[in-house]
Amino acid sequence: MKLLAINTAGVDTQLAVIKDEQKFLKTSGFSRHSETLFPLLDDLFLVSKVSVADLDAIACVVGPGSFTGIRIGLSVAKGFAFAKSKPIIAINSMELLAFDLIERNSNRPICAVINAGAGYVYHQTFLRKDLEFGRVLEPITQPRLDKIKHFTGYLHSNYNDEVDLIYNHNNEKSVSFADLLGDSINYKVENLAKLAEIKFKLLSFTDAINVAPLYLRVSQAEQSVNELKFSQATINDLPEILKLESQDDEWDLQWNEIGIRQSFENPDYRCFIMRSKGEAKGFISVNLLSGEAEILRVVVSKEARLQGVASKMIDSLIETLRKMDCKTVFLEVNDQNYPAVSLYQKKGFIEVGRRPDYYEKGQDAILMRLDF
Repeated sequence: MKLLAINTAGVDTQLAVIKDEQKFLKTSGFSRHSETLFPLLDDLFLVSKVSVADLDAIACVVGPGSFTGIRIGLSVAKGFAFAKSKPIIAINSMELLAFDLIERNSNRPICAVINAGAGYVYHQTFLRKDLEFGRVLEPITQPRLDKIKHFTGYLHSNYNDEVDLIYNHNNEKSVSFADLLGDSINYKVENLAKLAEIKFKLLSFTDAINVAPLYLRVSQAEQSVNELKFSQATINDLPEILKLESQDDEWDLQWNEIGIRQSFENPDYRCFIMRSKGEAKGFISVNLLSGEAEILRVVVSKEARLQGVASKMIDSLIETLRKMDCKTVFLEVNDQNYPAVSLYQKKGFIEVGRRPDYYEKGQDAILMRLDF
C-alpha cells in the first residue's frame, strides 16, 4: 500500500506518505500553502523513494477550513489523480480533528468543533467503532455550520452536554470559544496518515471528477449577500454608525462622534450603509470632488465578516459613483491589513504610493487608485 495524504485546510501544510508499514511525515507550521506544498512534497518523495506513479490512492482534506488552502490542496490531489488515474480519499476536517480522541477510553460521542469566524462554528459528532483492523470513527451527524449559541443549545438538547469535545480555533482573528470548548488543538499529521490508511482499507474512494471542497459556509454567505441592501446614510443613522465604529479593530483608527457629525456637514461627504433585514452590517464613506472620490472609511460588523459584506459594499459604491460621473477612486490602507489589501486588489485598485510609518509600530499606509 502506497498513499499520499495532503492537508492544507488549516494553518499548517501537512503531508504524509504511507509506504506499506512505513510513514513519512512533513509539516510546515503557519505557512503559505502555495509556497511550501511542493518543496515539502519533493522532500517527502525523495526520502520515501515513492513517486506519484507508485501511489495506490491520494488522500486530501476537503474542508471545511481555509477556502484558499483547500483549493490548493485539492487542486494538487486532483491533478495527480487525473494524470495517473488514481482514486481519491476525501477526508473532512472534523473527522481529522476528532481522530485525536479516538483511543480515549470513553463511551461518549466525540464532537469536533472548528471556529468558522463571525460567531459561527463548524461541527460534527462521531462514535468510536471497533473493526478487525482497528478503531474507526462512525459519523452520527452530518457536518454543520451554526452560530455558537445555537451549537451550545444543540449539545444540551441532543446530548445533555455529555460529549467529548475537541476544538480548533482555525487561526481566526475573531473571538475564541476556548472558554466554552476548551483549548484549541491543532490537526496532527500522524492522524492524517492513520486516517488515510483506515479509509483506504475501508475502500472509501471517490475520483477526481466527483471530489469537491466541503464549503459549508458558501450557501450561508451567498444568502447573506443576497439579503444586503445598500442605501445612502443621513445624520439620523448616526447611532448605527457609532456602534460599528466602536468595535476597536486592530487595523483601524476609529472616528468619534464629533468627527462624524462634522463630516455630515460637509457637502462633499457621502456615507452609505449596508443593511440585512434592517440591521446595519457595515458602512462605507467617501469625499467627492470634481469627478474623483476618496474612500474614507470601510467598516463591517464583526458578526458579519467573512460573508462578502465589504466586497458587496465596494461593488455597490462603485456602481453608485459611476452614475455620479465619477472617474477615479482613491483610498489608503494599512500595509499590514492583508485581507483589506487583497480585497482592494481584487476590485482593481492598484498601489500608487506609500506613506512610510504612517500608522503606529512603523506600519506604512498604501495609497491605492481605481480608474473607471
